[in-house]
Amino acid sequence: MSAPSDTLRSGTLSERLGFRPAVVELGHTHPSVRRVMAGAGGTLSFLVTLDDDRLEALEVEIGIGHRGFEHEVESRGFAEALPYVARLGYASGAIAQVGYCLALESLAGLVVSPRATWLRTLVCELARITDHLARIAALATALGASDAERAVQQGEVVAMRLLTAAIGGSPIGPWACPGGVATDLPVEFGDAWGRARVQLELTLARIAALLLENPTAVQRLCDVAPLSAADAHALAVTGPCLRAAGVARDRRRDESYLAYGEVEFDVAIGETGDDYDRLAVVVEEIRQSLRIAEQCLRRLGEADLRTAAHPISASAPDSGPVSIPAGEVMTSIESSTGELGFFLVSDGSGRPRRIRCRAPSFFHARALQTVLVHARLDDLLPTAALFHLVSGECDR
Repeated sequence: MSAPSDTLRSGTLSERLGFRPAVVELGHTHPSVRRVMAGAGGTLSFLVTLDDDRLEALEVEIGIGHRGFEHEVESRGFAEALPYVARLGYASGAIAQVGYCLALESLAGLVVSPRATWLRTLVCELARITDHLARIAALATALGASDAERAVQQGEVVAMRLLTAAIGGSPIGPWACPGGVATDLPVEFGDAWGRARVQLELTLARIAALLLENPTAVQRLCDVAPLSAADAHALAVTGPCLRAAGVARDRRRDESYLAYGEVEFDVAIGETGDDYDRLAVVVEEIRQSLRIAEQCLRRLGEADLRTAAHPISASAPDSGPVSIPAGEVMTSIESSTGELGFFLVSDGSGRPRRIRCRAPSFFHARALQTVLVHARLDDLLPTAALFHLVSGECDR
């Protein structure tokens, strides 16, 4: 039999067979998409162009859950916007509240007490742990790794209970407030932390055995959707996905805020920026967050931070509207998904004249469309899970 001609070798499979590429919409009601993306909001859809099972093109549709976040915030008082800010995430909503309050405090000249600063740092790391575990659980769901899924979900429950105990309620409730925080740690939190840390360390060991060291999972993740450092910068990728590409960029260390300049932790980085590196970086970040939280609790337990001279708030959370002078400010923090920034403009009227939110998932949606071109269709959901596209952050 003669070898196929160069004409037959060229082009896509669809072109060689004389077919049009298949265009398939994987909507937010699709069973697989709904299960995998539920932890991130579950309102994203994917429009894929397929050549056989290869993705020739991908569109990430982000408008289904549109709320008009920035306009909502501009239509009410500064402090009244906090519930809307918290809904930029779920567990990570506590981090978003802290970032927004840092912007307000910078604009208003409010000074936060050391105890409130350490409390905010602790809660941010507990929220990061919970959100990262949700990301890994979504990955296990996408891979069909049921044992890993159960193990990670159990760890996520433990982390969420710890977070809700620290803030006294839901992560999207009013905990952070301009000038401090609404509640202090409960007396029994130290004992709960000791038990929870042991359970979370076991969860990390299970993740390593069932995902990082499992040959089947490694085969599904290695060399899938690689992202170079240059492309990550060009696409404005930040957070764990940027660090997985080998860029040691972390605002907690590089431009420290809260109490991060006083704690010790390592910045996890990868090499090739593929799905395996993204998973490995997230797992290591959970370990480092446990380390930071331990240091925060140790510091909060010291006598100089337990005196009445270190209140948890400059004013009561319900003491009325916050007085913000005219001016503008830009602050940025390291959320669980990447760099989360708030640009606030005040005209002194009591309401924001303008607010702009720099949310990482909005940029990562564009990056996902780039890294998955020529990947296989069954790589779509695992990669989307690791990019952790939060619906609230994509809202524009």
